[in-house]
Amino acid sequence: MQKLLFASVLIILSNQLMAQSTAQQLPKSMAPFSYSLDDTTDKSLSFLATVLKNKKVVLLGESSHGIGDYYSMKARLIPYLHKELGFEVLAIESGIADVFLEYQQLDTLSGEQLRNRTVYGNFQCREILPLFNYIKASHSKKHPLLYCGFDSQNFSGSLRLTQKMLKYLIPGSADSLFRCMNSYYRIPALLWDDDKKPLIALGDTIRKATTQAYQLLESNAPALQEKFKTNSLAFSYLLRGLKNLEASVALDWTREDPVSKRDSIMAANLFWLMDSMYPGKKFIIWGHNGHIDKSGVEGSVFKWMGHFVKERYGDKAYHIGLFAKEGSTYEWWTKSNKTFNNNQSDDLEQILSPATGRARFFDISRARKLKENAWLLQKYYAFELENSGRVRFSPAERFDGLIVFRTVSLPDYK
Repeated sequence: MQKLLFASVLIILSNQLMAQSTAQQLPKSMAPFSYSLDDTTDKSLSFLATVLKNKKVVLLGESSHGIGDYYSMKARLIPYLHKELGFEVLAIESGIADVFLEYQQLDTLSGEQLRNRTVYGNFQCREILPLFNYIKASHSKKHPLLYCGFDSQNFSGSLRLTQKMLKYLIPGSADSLFRCMNSYYRIPALLWDDDKKPLIALGDTIRKATTQAYQLLESNAPALQEKFKTNSLAFSYLLRGLKNLEASVALDWTREDPVSKRDSIMAANLFWLMDSMYPGKKFIIWGHNGHIDKSGVEGSVFKWMGHFVKERYGDKAYHIGLFAKEGSTYEWWTKSNKTFNNNQSDDLEQILSPATGRARFFDISRARKLKENAWLLQKYYAFELENSGRVRFSPAERFDGLIVFRTVSLPDYK
């Protein structure tokens, strides 16, 4: 036992020394592939023309949905990708039907209204607003930044319209049917219970209600489109949203993962948008690191949305993870603020954190080709709030590029 303990200590010390050695070598080995993001001018982003040459899809991640600096950075990057590099469609982690229905009304909405009606509450901050003002302003231009959602979880306009249509068709029982459908958001509280019977029963209730609602809407399509002034395309999005909800709960709760199921549906939505709605256009995809990566973290056996994109597009897709060494983040499910500091020697954020300045971009896809950067294929830890906290992965296998912040702060929800 003592020998085993001693050997374990030696391994830990060896790993720590290796990480420290890597950190010391880093400036020299990574310098040609590292770019400061401190200058806020468009000219400072010109390196992206080389990094993203011949790419059709850029996937922008984030280690948490509650960091203001991430939102302001993306609000800066996306207009540049659109104006300078010809990426025409922004697809965001939000309800596919919600975004389409609201985007159709853009002429009558402000940028702030578009934001609030199409993204979840933890996205509705001051830092992201310039992006929605840009979407609004570009709408009247010859080549606008097109905007869509790909998530299976709809929460706003499409649900309200569905409820109105059901009340029109079955006024006496519409509210009860809609409550059953909307109980989808009770699932997380039951996921970790050993007794799966309540979860299975809830899933069956949601599925049956959603199937009934879909059949009612589909069989009365002409009358509903005329009554609610809804064109056929918008109606097809509405039906797709219902099919997404139905598919989200059509699984074996004892062995299938609902989060992985959601990702497979999101991938199907994304490819439908790419093939049917916006064929031939270059896409920017916004989602959590865990949704947009090209391979999973250690211990993950499931296939996430970004993995489907990697399979389809290969080197034509560029996956970017966003990380931060320390700061504060908003945890939406507890409605509380959390602080973090990733200062261990085997933390990726500690190794790549800028010594000075705010943030840096690392082109991992090119850096890994040098033998001096073989360390990028080793595994390191990193902090991802919604992905169980501390995760371990190989930077080069999981991402093509990284944006690493030294210090970050909370979004401004005022």
